[in-house]
Amino acid sequence: MAMEMTNAPKYPEVWQPAAAEEAWLLKRKWGEAACYVSGGTLLRTQWENGVKPPPLHIISLESVHELQGVQLTEGHVSVGAAVTLNECRSNGALQRYGGLLIEAIEQIAAPSIRYLATIGGNISSLVGDSIPALMAMDAKLLIVRGPARHTVPIRDWVQGAEGAREPDDIIGRVLIPASASASPLTEHDIHAQHDEWFQFYEKVGRREAFTPSLVTIAGVGRLSEDGVMQEIRLSAGGGAALPDRLPEAEKALSGSRLSEAMLSLIHQTINSQYRAAEDLFAGSEYRKEASANLITSRLWKLMKS
Repeated sequence: MAMEMTNAPKYPEVWQPAAAEEAWLLKRKWGEAACYVSGGTLLRTQWENGVKPPPLHIISLESVHELQGVQLTEGHVSVGAAVTLNECRSNGALQRYGGLLIEAIEQIAAPSIRYLATIGGNISSLVGDSIPALMAMDAKLLIVRGPARHTVPIRDWVQGAEGAREPDDIIGRVLIPASASASPLTEHDIHAQHDEWFQFYEKVGRREAFTPSLVTIAGVGRLSEDGVMQEIRLSAGGGAALPDRLPEAEKALSGSRLSEAMLSLIHQTINSQYRAAEDLFAGSEYRKEASANLITSRLWKLMKS
């Protein structure tokens, strides 16, 4: 009997702090033996499949008020990190200013998962399919680091720029610009008018799986009245590679007019610039080529519209 008690599995201790700073202090105390959990959909799957061992301490963020709700404030839509993907999808402010994010959310997992999974959890995975859309939207993150609050571009946080991300950080809120660029046309086939913002998002991969997509791309930009591309933001992700912006392709497009020659240049630039991942599902060269094809295809549709 004593032997059975000794070998009994040790279940994680669950902590339910009411404030973000309290949660941060717990994580600082327990370090790698603890993890933050909100929806927990991805983490639960990783634990059950043996991808990651369950932590000794689970710090639930579900009761942290600071991480809840969606507010339209001056200049941006502020989305709490604990807001579920389904809540994001049905929110009026995001429907107006976050169409690209909603388009991405509709391609993440199954509807039943989206009722539990949170936007903060998708971002915290560092390979979530919402990240390319948020990068193209020029979103920022409000980070909780003890008593301090500071904002960082989502690209800097995901890429681990110096000082941008620390192990105990809590994503408090996602800040999406509430501007003309956030609410352009979202149809699969772009039919942009002159001096109109355009946007696109596309994912190649198994929608229902928790494995990262094979390829995910997103783009936002403006076509001026005289046909010049301006304020271009392009991003790509997929596999284990961290999603990232494509600054060289953005630079080539900015101030230019779309043409067959320009599309060829953009394709070559993405192929040479994008740092794709290689895994059992796809090679890096495939991901580079697919990303370049998807983005230039969307730009070709814009050129022909």
